[in-house]
Amino acid sequence: MRAIEAETFSGYGGPAAGRIAQSRKPAKDSVLVRVTAAGVTPLDHTILSGGHPRAKAPLVLGNEGAGVVEDAGDSGLAVGKPCGMFQPGPTVFVRMARGRNGCW
Repeated sequence: MRAIEAETFSGYGGPAAGRIAQSRKPAKDSVLVRVTAAGVTPLDHTILSGGHPRAKAPLVLGNEGAGVVEDAGDSGLAVGKPCGMFQPGPTVFVRMARGRNGCW
């Protein structure tokens, strides 16, 4: 999976694009989403500046985004007809849960 990962807390100059290991199958009660847009919030700046006591590097930031459902797994999400001609699933907004990689 491609992601923008912060190896250290050195502000916006620190994160770098790369690949991280991630299962292609969603965990129980989760869905796999191909993120097409991710927000940058004041919380991201706080974390990148070293101002959040629970943040541990390396990490993928971004706790909100939008994208396309790739795999609904066993989540019970009803994946119906694709929303667009080239999209495999519905378009969704995501808010990341604590302890999960972010949307970047």
